[in-house]
Amino acid sequence: MDNSCPFENGKVNEKNSTNENNWDKIIPIPVYLKKAKYGLIGYMPMFFFISPYHLVGIGLFASLLLPTIVIGILSFIFVIYPLVKQILRYFNWLPMPHSTEILRTTYSARCDGDFVVFLIGSRPNGPNPFEKSFIDLKSAFQSMIKDLESDSTSGYMGGDLYVGANERKSSVLYVQYWRNYESLQGWTHKKMGVHFKSVTQYMNKDRSAGLYGIWHETYKVRDGEYESIYENMPPIGLALATSAVPETKKNNGQNRMQRRSKEKQAEVTKNTSGTD
Repeated sequence: MDNSCPFENGKVNEKNSTNENNWDKIIPIPVYLKKAKYGLIGYMPMFFFISPYHLVGIGLFASLLLPTIVIGILSFIFVIYPLVKQILRYFNWLPMPHSTEILRTTYSARCDGDFVVFLIGSRPNGPNPFEKSFIDLKSAFQSMIKDLESDSTSGYMGGDLYVGANERKSSVLYVQYWRNYESLQGWTHKKMGVHFKSVTQYMNKDRSAGLYGIWHETYKVRDGEYESIYENMPPIGLALATSAVPETKKNNGQNRMQRRSKEKQAEVTKNTSGTD
């Protein structure tokens, strides 16, 4: 395989190739990036319950009760320390977080064959961010990710987690990529599976109360009927779930969309000429 990995020797190296055959060259992606780290993101929707007024009020109230030395220490921790770190990063004296994961080149995603995109999410509706049912839902999301990533035969290719920036729709979104619709259905309807149990609990106990909402959308994508481009980005989306390849058609989405069909037509022509 062509050595096109930007992570060679732990450094980020740009690949400056314009060869059309780059579509056949796969950019290796470190295995640890394939794992969706749920971490604190599960608690992010809870912060939508907290406004800047709450934070200012807490600060003012604390200033009345705490000794001056304590206020000074807290100010350093929450204001001065982050500011100094940002200044050091600005002058390149301190590396940016996760900067070594960036592919400093232009690339696109390659996924041969049909595939499925499955979006699944939730949103807190009640006034209590620590409502038990919502905490249980967070645990269910964690279990779903662990379940999918531990079974390489399920048909799940990969995915990632996102938190909505729209305050009216403060939801957690899990974007999943599947090899086919049948595999997705097999996982969602697996008796006593994580997803099946979570939905059953919601329908039986939580739906009527409406303390949180759940949703999903499913899209079938036919072979070659997609296009993507990533510039100076860490592996993300379809490229992370499938394959990342160097991209030369930087300003032509239409050609990227047609590339797979042209490739298949070339294969048919080659096979036909070979049988003559």
